[in-house]
Amino acid sequence: MKKIACIFLIFALITAFIPGCEPKNKSGAQELKSKQSVMNEYGWEVPEETIEITYYGGKDNPEWVKRSTERIHKYIFEKFNVRINKIVYDAEMDEILNLMLASGDYPEVIAGMYPDDAALWVKLGKAIELSPYIEEYGQNIKNKMGKYLDRLRDENGNLYMLAVEWGMLPIADYAVQLRWDWYKEIGSPEFSTPDEYYEVLKKMTEKHPLNMNGEKVYALGVYKNSNIIRTLGGVWGLKDGWKEDEDHNLTFWTNTQEGLEMAKYLNRFYREGLMDPDSFVNTYDDWCAKCINERYAGFIGSWWVTGTNGHEAWQKIKGPEWNDDMRFVHFSIKAPDAETAYTNPKNTLGWGRTIITDKCEQPANIVKWWNFEISDLGNKLISWGIPNEEYSAWNYDGESWSWNEKQKSTIINQEYFDWETFYMLGSTAYWMVMGKGYNSDGTSVWFDQNFREESKWFKFRDENLKDTIFDFSEYYAIVYSPDDPITIKKQQVDNIINSEFAKAVMAKTEKECEKIFMDLREKVNKMGLGDIEDFVTGEYKENMEAWN
Repeated sequence: MKKIACIFLIFALITAFIPGCEPKNKSGAQELKSKQSVMNEYGWEVPEETIEITYYGGKDNPEWVKRSTERIHKYIFEKFNVRINKIVYDAEMDEILNLMLASGDYPEVIAGMYPDDAALWVKLGKAIELSPYIEEYGQNIKNKMGKYLDRLRDENGNLYMLAVEWGMLPIADYAVQLRWDWYKEIGSPEFSTPDEYYEVLKKMTEKHPLNMNGEKVYALGVYKNSNIIRTLGGVWGLKDGWKEDEDHNLTFWTNTQEGLEMAKYLNRFYREGLMDPDSFVNTYDDWCAKCINERYAGFIGSWWVTGTNGHEAWQKIKGPEWNDDMRFVHFSIKAPDAETAYTNPKNTLGWGRTIITDKCEQPANIVKWWNFEISDLGNKLISWGIPNEEYSAWNYDGESWSWNEKQKSTIINQEYFDWETFYMLGSTAYWMVMGKGYNSDGTSVWFDQNFREESKWFKFRDENLKDTIFDFSEYYAIVYSPDDPITIKKQQVDNIINSEFAKAVMAKTEKECEKIFMDLREKVNKMGLGDIEDFVTGEYKENMEAWN
């Protein structure tokens, strides 16, 4: 009953907050109307009539979004005469999108959709074709996106969507990690294989069996959806859970010997009492609390979560007791039979898709704004937030820009950084079609990643992991259509894996672990995993051929 009430409330909010729009003019790109336009210090032609852009930005905390966009909203309105209204709900995006389709009430822009959802809206005729607008008003989009723009076109060459966070940076996202000061205490033994990593973590927990509160310390602990298969699979030579042969055929990890070895490896931690038994039920917040309370010697997954809940949190909590070695650091390990550790796959087409819907009256205005968004100055403003303040990332005098040296120094030295105050300046709050590649001056959208060569810890991370980074865009571009039987099979397979893999890892013996894993393999193959593998391989090869 609660869920029904919640859905009706969300439906009511949608109809209350999304302004009605007349269908757009179908005749093609429209002229931007501006009687007396003025060029501002960012190179933006300020229109006499206010441009208003309302967009749905997915799942987020509405109160947080309201707070973090309040100042950037005012700044952009005053400087650009553009009002940006971002709508979010604390509910899954696909649920909200379905409600929007059912009601017919949705805004003129939807940003950050999953590719599958964007494809559905295109199929239903809810997204407009962008080519004529980009041709006339999107020179920066054309120049910067280049080949990525063409990869977003359909088989007829039409362009109905742009990407969010497209492009590529040589930054490692995932790694096996360990706590540096504890590692030094045991003599910093070298390790390069999974077994050696295991032995190192075991020695660290023997040295630190309990935290300051008398709670058990684990060698490893993860949380639901923490990408452990992506990272650990990479150690065994799998690409985000897929084994690729020399003919580019892809096999899912549950059908590989490598997948079995991964399960047995984690089971070893569990059987030895070295793995947090709540790893597969921990929420992210649960895991964060344990990490902050120093209950983990190691971690397998994203680098930033241990930073946020490791040295950044410890500096604030411990004060003078904190030292620079109290942090998690990142290493590359490889299974002996693996040729390469593929722990850092990259998706050059980004994680989301953005469309202009058929509700929009002035698509040209939106494309013009997007064109500014990914310009060099637009990239800085929309990614780093408002300049010239105490907690700003940067300063800008209307002609030239510079770093805020105090903020830069804090990042380089990895001292405590007040991220919440920083985000109140609008950093990343209004991303709609932002890319993550380099600007012409060598800067990137992530403020803290602009000093990788100057920060010894970032340099240490990227040097260790440089050989694990690879482009896997041809795989990530595969779309699962909602009405395709393959999509249903995939969901069924995912559901089985989510429950059965945890059981294999937490088996009481290695023999039992192997039996549960083999039963899991049989179940997913009966569900049609072979068909999914054929589909994925076919789409993957098509993308490889199309993209040359």
